[in-house]
Amino acid sequence: MHSDPAYLPLIGRQPCSMAFCGRSSCFHVRLETTSVPGDRAGGRTSCGAHLAEVVHELALRAREQRRYPAQVVVYAMTHGPRPNDTGPFDRLILGAIPV
Repeated sequence: MHSDPAYLPLIGRQPCSMAFCGRSSCFHVRLETTSVPGDRAGGRTSCGAHLAEVVHELALRAREQRRYPAQVVVYAMTHGPRPNDTGPFDRLILGAIPV
């Protein structure tokens, strides 16, 4: 059992999307294109330790797919995304990085 609070049981939370991490996620990172309203792709959850890696991977994906103009948006979340959401992702936006 870990003594790090990030490894507490994942009650209502998703685990970090990085392989073999096991920490609970507190961020949701999405790739959004600004030219088409509502175009969101590539959402991933992340713990604080892997946030920079997840942002970097999504920025590279945007460049490879030539999704211009696009931005990587980082949301803070207290719970995982609700499975029945059909509208925009409604969490606190921490930052938007243009790619």
